[in-house]
Amino acid sequence: MNFTLLFFISIGLAMDAFTVSLTQGLSLKKLHIKSILKVALVFGIFHGIMPLLGWRIGRFFYDEIEMFDHWIAFGLLTFIGGKMILEARKFKRYKNSLNIVVLGIATSIDALAVGFSFSLLPGLNIYFAISIIGIITFIISFLGVYLGNKVGQLLGVKAEYTGGIILIGMGIKILIEHIM
Repeated sequence: MNFTLLFFISIGLAMDAFTVSLTQGLSLKKLHIKSILKVALVFGIFHGIMPLLGWRIGRFFYDEIEMFDHWIAFGLLTFIGGKMILEARKFKRYKNSLNIVVLGIATSIDALAVGFSFSLLPGLNIYFAISIIGIITFIISFLGVYLGNKVGQLLGVKAEYTGGIILIGMGIKILIEHIM
């Protein structure tokens, strides 16, 4: 896998973290570097750990799936990519939770599946891949909190309502998905 492809996979995986980072920034009355770093670090770390976990799971089952591994990789990546496109078109987002660790886990579930598909690629340096994914997610999440806060300052008290509505909407989405 070349760097360009890995870079774009990383950006795609970080988009849900960016959205949640925006809502975190909206809810901050005053912007502190500590607040930005907390969100960016949690999201970056989880986006690095989850592909490694998926890769380990995939390596464990490699001998059983070697004959049709390319179809599995194709299916997983197509499914994840299609799901992201459909969610973007319907303005769907992830988890409703004020706990940043829960949000970090929730936004990195797709990275777990990508890590599994990475296990099917011979010669892939997983540690390089997860480093790139984690760094890109950190940067994008950092920008998300910052931009969310700037929009929040423009909106004033309406920013908290906006952030709350976004988080509630994300929670409703998860509820509906689990019911249906």
